[in-house]
Amino acid sequence: MDAAPNCAICNAPPYPECPCESERLMVAVKQAEHRAMDARLDEIRDWVISHARQHILNAFERLGASRKQAHATYLNSLPNYAVYMQYSGHPPIHPIYITQLQQQISEAHAELKRGIDADWRASVLRYPEVLDYFYSLVSLRLPDEHSPRVAEPPFAAAGYVDRGYDHSRLGKEKKKKRRESSVAPNGMREVLAQRLRGPPPVPTPPVQAGGFSRPPGPYYH
Repeated sequence: MDAAPNCAICNAPPYPECPCESERLMVAVKQAEHRAMDARLDEIRDWVISHARQHILNAFERLGASRKQAHATYLNSLPNYAVYMQYSGHPPIHPIYITQLQQQISEAHAELKRGIDADWRASVLRYPEVLDYFYSLVSLRLPDEHSPRVAEPPFAAAGYVDRGYDHSRLGKEKKKKRRESSVAPNGMREVLAQRLRGPPPVPTPPVQAGGFSRPPGPYYH
């Protein structure tokens, strides 16, 4: 006799293998992952994004600081620039020089803007590399196969009785067993005490008037 069970979902015979159980298992796995991992994954994701974004901003600011310093150095090297700034754009020099200087300043500003945009683009495009790095710092480990919590989970300790895997219920069952074990010895001690005391005493019949006299002895007073 073949003891292989039928499909637990549709009750189809075991051969050929029915896909129902595998499909339902994957559904159950996804539901279990949702219950066990979603909150943890949200926490990890927020941590990674926060650190990656801060790194990208820091890198961009360093690039920008170097570029702005080079821009300022170039402007200060232009002829008549110091006088131009001293007189707030209206220096006492020939208009031809002023026009030429203004054109050079405008081109320098445009080049600075192009450089800043390029630096920002280069920084943002590094997100995949930076995200991979910070995700690699997160430690996820499986428990030891010889751990008692793996080898003897709560439902195994309960003898795989079909009571579900509710830890609170298992705790109540253990408390109930402890109460029963504490009550049983007390009842047993009472039974043993009754046996040691022997049967209850038989009452003495009343003495009628004119009846027999009590013989002398230590038990008659």
